[in-house]
Amino acid sequence: MKEAYLSDCLERFHDLPDQLQEMVGGFEASLIVKKLEDAYNVSLSFAVILVAIGELTLDDLPDYLNLKFKLDKDKGEEIANHLEAEIFVPVLDSILEDEVDEELELTDEKQFGPITEMSSAEKKDLIIKTFTSELVPAIKAEPNKLQDFNIAIFQAFNEDETLEDRVESLFYNNQEKLSDHQIILDGHPASPSVANWLKDFIKKYGSDLFNEVTLAEYLSQSPNIKTLKPDEKELVRKVLKLYRNLVFFPESMDGVMIDNWEIFPVNRGEITSRPERVETKNIDPAITERQKIIFDLQKNLTKYPSSSLEYKAIHQEINRLSRK
Repeated sequence: MKEAYLSDCLERFHDLPDQLQEMVGGFEASLIVKKLEDAYNVSLSFAVILVAIGELTLDDLPDYLNLKFKLDKDKGEEIANHLEAEIFVPVLDSILEDEVDEELELTDEKQFGPITEMSSAEKKDLIIKTFTSELVPAIKAEPNKLQDFNIAIFQAFNEDETLEDRVESLFYNNQEKLSDHQIILDGHPASPSVANWLKDFIKKYGSDLFNEVTLAEYLSQSPNIKTLKPDEKELVRKVLKLYRNLVFFPESMDGVMIDNWEIFPVNRGEITSRPERVETKNIDPAITERQKIIFDLQKNLTKYPSSSLEYKAIHQEINRLSRK
C-alpha cells in the first residue's frame, strides 16, 4: 500500500464528524473489530476506515479481504455481515436521526438539499412551506443547496400544474420582513414585508417583465432602498430577482442555458463541485446512462406546457425508464 494513499484515507477519516469517528473507531467498535480479527485471523481496521470514508462498500469487502489476505469469500461475507449489523447500521441510524433533527430546526441557515429525490408530495409540501413562511432562510441558503432546490421546484411544477399559481399567490402575500424599519407605501408607513416590497416595486415599474437595468435603477434610486443596510438591500435584490424568475418564467430564462435555469437566484461563482466517491465495485454503465437520460428528460419537461403532446411523450418515457 502506498503511504500517500494511506495518509489520504486517514485524513479523510479524521475529517468525518467526531461522533461518527467515535462510533466507527472508538472503544466499543474497536472491541468488535478485534474480536473479528482474532476469529478470522485478518486485519480489519483499515478496511473499516475505507468503508467509513466511502472508498469501499460492505458488498465489496469479501473481494477486498480475498485479494488482501486470501480469505475465503464466504468468511468475508460473514465479516461484512457482522460489521454491518454491529457498527454500520447503528451509524446509519444515528446519521438519519441527526438529519431529521436538522430538518426540524428553523434557523436562518436552513438546509434544503438535496431534495430532488423526495416524493412529489414531500417536495410540494416543502415548497409551499418555504413560500409561506420560510422564504428568507431559503434565499440565504448555500448556493449548492439552492441549486438542488431549484431543480426540485421545476420537478414539482411539472408534476402538479396547479402548484405554480399557488406558489405565486403565496409569494405575493408573504409577510416575512426584509428589513428592520418600516417602508413608505402609498404615502403611509408599512411593514417591510416581502409582499409590500413587491407592491412598492410594481407600483413604480408595473407588472411587466423587467431587466437588470430596471432592477439596478430601483436599487439605487428608490427612497425606501436608501435607508437599508447593505445586507438588507441584497435581500431585497434577491427577492426581486426571485419575483422575475418565478412570475415571468419561462421568458425570464430566455438566453440562459437550461442547466442554469433558476427560480431562487444562485451565486454560481460560489457553487462547489461535489466530491465523487471512489467505488471498487464496477457500476453498470447502462444504469448510469439511464439515470442521466432521465435527468435530462426531466429538465426538458420545463420547455413544454403540461397539457401538450410533447410533455406527455417525455413524461411517459421517464416513467418507462424509471421502471427498468
